[in-house]
Amino acid sequence: MARKSTVAGVMLAVVSLALTACAGGASGTEAAPTDTINAELWYAPATFDPARASATADVNVARLGFDTLLRQGETEGYMGGLASEWEAVSASEYVFTLRDDATCADGTAISPSVVANSFEYLVGLDDPGAQTWKNQAFGPGEPTFTPDDEAGTLDITLSEPYSQLLGGVTRPGTGIICPAGLEDPEGLAAGTVDGAWSGPYTLTDFSAGVSATYALREGYDQWPAWESVEGEPAATINLTVQSDSNTSANLLESGGVDVARFYDSNALRFEDDDAYNTVTFASSAYNLVFNQAPGSGSVFEGDQELRTAVAQAIDPQGFNDAGLDGLGVAQYTVNSASYACALEEPALLQEYDPAAAADVLDGQTIRLLIMSNWDPAADFLAESLRAAGATVEVSAPDPADWTAQMRTEPKTWDVAVAAENAETGLIHTSISRYLGATYPEGGTNVASTDNPEGVELFEAGMSADDPDEQCENFLAAQRSILERVDMVPLVTDSHRYVAREGFATYVFSGYWDISAMRILS
Repeated sequence: MARKSTVAGVMLAVVSLALTACAGGASGTEAAPTDTINAELWYAPATFDPARASATADVNVARLGFDTLLRQGETEGYMGGLASEWEAVSASEYVFTLRDDATCADGTAISPSVVANSFEYLVGLDDPGAQTWKNQAFGPGEPTFTPDDEAGTLDITLSEPYSQLLGGVTRPGTGIICPAGLEDPEGLAAGTVDGAWSGPYTLTDFSAGVSATYALREGYDQWPAWESVEGEPAATINLTVQSDSNTSANLLESGGVDVARFYDSNALRFEDDDAYNTVTFASSAYNLVFNQAPGSGSVFEGDQELRTAVAQAIDPQGFNDAGLDGLGVAQYTVNSASYACALEEPALLQEYDPAAAADVLDGQTIRLLIMSNWDPAADFLAESLRAAGATVEVSAPDPADWTAQMRTEPKTWDVAVAAENAETGLIHTSISRYLGATYPEGGTNVASTDNPEGVELFEAGMSADDPDEQCENFLAAQRSILERVDMVPLVTDSHRYVAREGFATYVFSGYWDISAMRILS
């Protein structure tokens, strides 16, 4: 067990500069200078409303279109976004001073009232994605927003202490929606409200399931004060949906795309080539989540022995090999070992023991929920359970439906593979997946557990002002989750973004920022 730093070093993709971008990739042919970055998404965005963002693609495009109060620091802590100054008066009161030059895409000044109205919209939504962002930003209680437009300040007071608010308001789902967007929620979600955007880019074209095009706002000057970012922001960003990693690698080599993301061994094709540069970061923590919702029909409700048997039937290294070409790293708790307050007690995890698992699993029927495009990993899990005598029914919907089922449809699954975001540095959000109120009750507990001891420890950590006291309670809460086998850590993936010559992309404090992609010239 070790208390980890909340930040990782800035990993910077800086490529040898050339006055022209090399469109020929490995062929070496040159192209004229460009003002466009072509990049890829694995899945199509389901919404352009940042408050409703749930899948990775939704979150990525939210960062392009909507600015947040604060941003992740380059190497530690936080830096200004729409806020120029901030103060944690206590765990229940925070004060932000807004920069005085920020505007919406239609020219509306981003005042404290604009920010307050956007937050009121977020916390008032009856939507699973919004509940997640609300809890990450403002904790389990009710926030009150008091804007003072004359002074340029926004006071946020909380009905329950929440020590993680500053980190929470860096998250893309808390992006500030401008008044035009709040007046037309349907148009906001569709990306058709020209004045809704507060961030650097506006959506100019969208082909559902295929592509999205963003244009840099004319005169936009609200960038964070990054010191390590080199190059110029693209005037146009073309995002195309590409789920096949082999195709991505081929396109990157040929110049068909400029920046591509990999989770498998295709990334290794570029490691020793000076024409490419790679940034690496923990992207997702893969966990098995047991559905214990009363009345759901799940075989795992009230059956710790059965949950333990599933853990014994699954070899984490086998999952790593099947889903990530063996490039993932060991995980011992609810999220990445790099997080602050991450528990690291391997003895709490069940050893791989298929014979012992078979004694309990033989004859059981288990409904396994996993997202689409993860066929090898799904096959590995299903066959591991079948080898222990279980009948396994696999469901693999797209990310949006996968998220909705896991959060709000407990009668449809027994065990799910949860891809927990590993970039935020906020481990309390991962702990709360297994403690307290469920999504229908306004919380984020996808396992529907009943663990009052863990809840008490978690709430003590949320209320503590002292970082050491926070950590002590968060560690104890994780221990209670693992001892009950409410979830099984599998592996943390290491994602790699590769930029070809003439382009750069950046990771700040372990978080890849799509808005910091740059053209080098």
